[in-house]
Amino acid sequence: MNDYLSKQASGSADQPRVPLSSSFADAMHQVLSAKGWFSLPVHMLSGMTALCFRLSVHRQLHPDSATAYNWAAEHFVAADLIGIIASQGAGFNFSPTFPLYQKQAVAAIRQSLEQGTGVVCWKDQFVVITRCDDRRQLFYYKELNSAAEHELPYEQLGRNDSPYWYGQIYEGQIQKDMLQVIRESFIQAVYKAEVHDPMLPESDYACGLKAYDAMLEALEDKTYDAAGAYKTLVFYAGMKQDTASYAREASLYWPELEGIAEHYTALAAVYNQITHTLCKQTVQAPEGPCSLDAQSLMPLLREAKRIETAAIQSIRLLLREPIENRFHDVGLR
Repeated sequence: MNDYLSKQASGSADQPRVPLSSSFADAMHQVLSAKGWFSLPVHMLSGMTALCFRLSVHRQLHPDSATAYNWAAEHFVAADLIGIIASQGAGFNFSPTFPLYQKQAVAAIRQSLEQGTGVVCWKDQFVVITRCDDRRQLFYYKELNSAAEHELPYEQLGRNDSPYWYGQIYEGQIQKDMLQVIRESFIQAVYKAEVHDPMLPESDYACGLKAYDAMLEALEDKTYDAAGAYKTLVFYAGMKQDTASYAREASLYWPELEGIAEHYTALAAVYNQITHTLCKQTVQAPEGPCSLDAQSLMPLLREAKRIETAAIQSIRLLLREPIENRFHDVGLR
């Protein structure tokens, strides 16, 4: 796949990319591009790994919607799809075994940095650990929306405000055929649209196309968290921009995708309208009263659901044979 990855892909999004401060794809791209293992834009990585196709929301649109999914499973598959050999660790920092895992993680991260490879970690958002100082017992990391370096003592690794710890280490690369990667990414798009994440309780979260019903219900019943809804919708607007850009550029390799790319371009345009609607008003703090213009947002979300449903149906039609051969487990490769 290296010949393809060195090719400069053409075509750009119609709108500037929405910054995704907690996007795993952005962190992964920062490490792989620095290592020379991926030379295409971040939206191509987001698409080829199928990360941009995910849609999961809290039913009251709490601000964790953007990062509420099975990190270990999705991130392992993301690396595997593009031929990156990766290892990872995850858990809760209140677990009695956490100190043992922390010690092992510190050693593994130091080894990766010695080999010139950064590490993606969770520090209440996805960040990249870029170097270490053994004398001071410190890691240095960068947040995705800033070039500034921050210090992280070894003993504080994994001790976040949230109770989760996570890290992914990249160990090598194998060549993969670009067209096969693209085909599989769109099959995974169907899986993400139709299958609920087993790690998320359905009483609290909705996934895939069903996420639209949850968003519409929360807006109609006024049971949403206003600040969380703002963060969630702006995040997914950025994801849909990635999806549209990816589908258009993927169609250069596989022209049969042109119709699907048109769907995603239209979807990104609707999400641009959503962000425009959101930015016209001030969103109050989470504890404040609801302040979103729900009446303006609901028809846009209905239109987004219609377009994304059509996109998934088109993918199913184009890839009906490999999808049908997987029977009830579309995500199985």
